[in-house]
Amino acid sequence: MRYSILLLLLLSLVARADNPALKMKVIFSDDFEGAAVDSTKWKINTPRHVSINKGKLVLGFEMTPAGPSGAAITIAKPAEQLYGYYEASIRFNAYKGHRGTMRISSTGEGVPGASITIQNKGRDLLLPWARIASLGGTRDFPPLKETGFLGGGKEAASKKFNTYGILWTEKAYTIYIGGKVAMKIDKPEVKSPMAFSIQHNALESDRKDFDPKNLPDDIEVDWVKIYK
Repeated sequence: MRYSILLLLLLSLVARADNPALKMKVIFSDDFEGAAVDSTKWKINTPRHVSINKGKLVLGFEMTPAGPSGAAITIAKPAEQLYGYYEASIRFNAYKGHRGTMRISSTGEGVPGASITIQNKGRDLLLPWARIASLGGTRDFPPLKETGFLGGGKEAASKKFNTYGILWTEKAYTIYIGGKVAMKIDKPEVKSPMAFSIQHNALESDRKDFDPKNLPDDIEVDWVKIYK
């Protein structure tokens, strides 16, 4: 028993040592405790799908005859940032046919540009990936796997809140899922600020998996923090 306790303490210290937030300062935070989304902090796309419920940000979704209609929020201030650690506690959607996304991305059309993304396609199909555009062309960096990051079965991403993080430094982009490194890309080419957003939307390819009986299947955000 004594050795088990020591092992747990050691693992806890290792986890804390790997947490990039411990070495940085909070420059933005939102716990969504107000009656509505704070417009001084966020820019909202499709307000009818965005609300606050019991201290949680709720991002809704519907499939209309014209196509998918989802929600997105983007940090308004600081609108863009060069380097930092972006972290949020999110309960993603349970079903396929639509997807939740947390990302940092370049806002201009020039190169180099990047989109560093954590995406949930339902059924715990978590997809950390990146798309980077340079003078040599555009490259996608897919993950080695799409399941098992949380170790809680097929409902792990939708049954409870989990912490997701994106660390951007001069040396690398690093994606964290549940406090563990899920993906790392060395030598970032982007040297200009990027914007942070959380989205609930769908691609045209998702339509075949969509079942209206599964709605509402909202995404909830408990808190967001950005470190510098």
